[in-house]
Amino acid sequence: MPNCEKFFVAGQNIYQPPRQPAHNRLEGKSTQEVDWNLKITRECYSPQIREGTLDLASFDFYATIRKMMPSLLNQEETTHLKETMRSRGVGDSFLHVLLPDLDKRDKEILIKAGQNAFKEDVGATPQWFWPPESALDNATLEVLAEAGYLGVLCAPEQISGLDGPADNHPIILDLENGNHILALPFDRPVSSELGNGDKSNADKFAEKLIIPRIKDLTPSLPMISWTDGETFGHHVPFANLFINYLLTVSLPNAGIGILNINDITKVWLTSDYRSGKLNQRTAWSCPHGNLIRWHGACPCDEGKNGAWKTHYCNALSDFNQQITLLLDQELGKAWPEKLAANFTQAIYHKGSNNSEMSLLAAKASSLEAQTSCPTFFNNPLTSGRINLLFARQSLENLKDAGQTLLAKKLQQNLIQELSKGIDPYSGQDLVTIFADCFN
Repeated sequence: MPNCEKFFVAGQNIYQPPRQPAHNRLEGKSTQEVDWNLKITRECYSPQIREGTLDLASFDFYATIRKMMPSLLNQEETTHLKETMRSRGVGDSFLHVLLPDLDKRDKEILIKAGQNAFKEDVGATPQWFWPPESALDNATLEVLAEAGYLGVLCAPEQISGLDGPADNHPIILDLENGNHILALPFDRPVSSELGNGDKSNADKFAEKLIIPRIKDLTPSLPMISWTDGETFGHHVPFANLFINYLLTVSLPNAGIGILNINDITKVWLTSDYRSGKLNQRTAWSCPHGNLIRWHGACPCDEGKNGAWKTHYCNALSDFNQQITLLLDQELGKAWPEKLAANFTQAIYHKGSNNSEMSLLAAKASSLEAQTSCPTFFNNPLTSGRINLLFARQSLENLKDAGQTLLAKKLQQNLIQELSKGIDPYSGQDLVTIFADCFN
């Protein structure tokens, strides 16, 4: 740990969705003109590994993109990434699903699966957790505490009940089951500017924004930023050079040390901890409450009618619940633990006549079909096709398990609900624009 009076935690959220179904019968279904995972890796992940930026950052690197790394990075980069994650990595839920939308068993499956994959991939147990979209509710916090997490990263506006600002403070959240967990809100102004502000000059950025704000913090309170990793090289070309210079030159020259998030408890004093409350069903990327951006019409939709999202989410949520009922009936009470322990195998299952594995794979795919990406955007065509392909994959796994009649019924239910959703750009219903997902 550097010997400095002031510290800065440079947090990055690194995530990309899986874009290719695994089942043999769906091979080639998600072919795109651009291999986005390869493009984004080359523009920002690979440069940040080579330039040593991730050796200074603290970051979540979701299991879905981690599992793709052997085909996207060379062996040296892959090895270095795992070594860096071992000390600086933050935990994830394997899939980027809004956890407050899930029941307790589904929460437990994804959180445990993410924990298992982290241990398997990097040989360490994560202390901190980055929730998808930072979306949280108390039920999710309880599962995280039971799983052994020290705390969660979040936005300061997700915390209430304080006398002062939440930014950069460790917040103790008491839970109904008698446990407690820490919330660690990032610095909103600095994080927002790192994401959306001018990144042409790192020295000026530090001088104008970071240094004045960090001076107002007591020495035992590091400043915490958290920004999408894709900002640095993909969303903003050459911003990987900006963040590297900021962390290696601009901040050290100002006497500010770069702190690993996993060392932060060594710096805090007892007086730094505050008690607060979580604002339920909130997230870092939508200020309108109740996670409405992902479920219906929201001002985040920039004037477009987001009512299609309600039908899209309802269709896939009901689909997932029906798969759960089937597994309860066919596999008994132990299947959630079995799925969490074998989640990687289930999510990438290519199809077989093994009934139990096919059912577990159907459930894993039904969860994969609920990733948050499609309804984040106002245009269903941006990534809406991906989740429907995973629903289709779930149906194929059901057929492998001998559940052909149920698969047909569930597909009809999906189509019925999706037909009520209207694409605000073309005026067509969702079944029409995604017809190839059901053929």
